[in-house]
Amino acid sequence: MDFIARRSTVEGRLATLRQARGVAMLDGARFDARELTALESELDALNEAEGENTRRQRQEAARAEQERLANLRQTLTVVEEHRLEAVDRAEKAARDLCDALKEVRARSADGTRLLRALGVRPAVLLDVFETEFRMSLRLAAAIKPLVGLGRRFGQITFPEGRSPYDKPWRAEEEAIANPDISRALKGPAA
Repeated sequence: MDFIARRSTVEGRLATLRQARGVAMLDGARFDARELTALESELDALNEAEGENTRRQRQEAARAEQERLANLRQTLTVVEEHRLEAVDRAEKAARDLCDALKEVRARSADGTRLLRALGVRPAVLLDVFETEFRMSLRLAAAIKPLVGLGRRFGQITFPEGRSPYDKPWRAEEEAIANPDISRALKGPAA
């Protein structure tokens, strides 16, 4: 229902009737107030209807807002569960990386000792310092999509992740160690 148009029509007619009632009183004429009373009653009803309509709109808006907030809460619950799952995966990956890098370091040291025991002086050292240096650059290159050009993740600053450290780690490490290992596996030249 268009309350504004109806109110305007009723108020216009009321003004006309009130003026007519005043004219009738001044002229000493009779005035039939039934229509005026009916229009005043209708205006009261319109006011009540508008009030009820406003109350319902506010009630619907409040219900819609409660529904929106409930949906946001539900979404937050799902998002938080996914975030915590990602935290679990990140922790596992970090601990696995730590274990793997410890093993790379230990196996590199073992490899260097074995090469020397076999009489090969390694051209590229597989010792702890060299291995850690290369692996740190490989890690920086791998994490570059996360940190970007800023090279920071929270409190950690990474070296610049650059080529050739952005290539597959195993293949690159194998290429570095292969000449010395091949010489050791062949044995001394006769």
